[in-house]
Amino acid sequence: MDRDAIFEGVRAIVADSLAVDEAGIARSSRLIADLGADSLDFIDMIFAIEKRFGVSARDAELSFLTRLDFSSPTVMKEGFLTRETIDRLRGWLPALDDVPDPARVTPRQLFSLIAVETLCLTVERKLLLSGT
Repeated sequence: MDRDAIFEGVRAIVADSLAVDEAGIARSSRLIADLGADSLDFIDMIFAIEKRFGVSARDAELSFLTRLDFSSPTVMKEGFLTRETIDRLRGWLPALDDVPDPARVTPRQLFSLIAVETLCLTVERKLLLSGT
């Protein structure tokens, strides 16, 4: 399955879950900040992605944020994510490239950066690992 087909499938899922027009959803659309998703919507989208693409999206690939230990000095320093943490998350959150000051990203900002592209990357990586 190619990237465009994955995006089209993810976009349809996001549109259905959030009751928004597909035409208004881009890869860069942020689920919370741009599309108004909440945690229940996120769960709904994950289950729909698993069903549509036949992948398990609830394991380590999407728990990269929930597994962060915000009390650890390797993750946080003076209320902001460390450079190492930002660099590690950049592959999952392309929107980090748009942050004006990457040295001053808070956990709250981090969650607001989850985009449609994050879901697409998850599906792509899971399909690649499964060989489909």
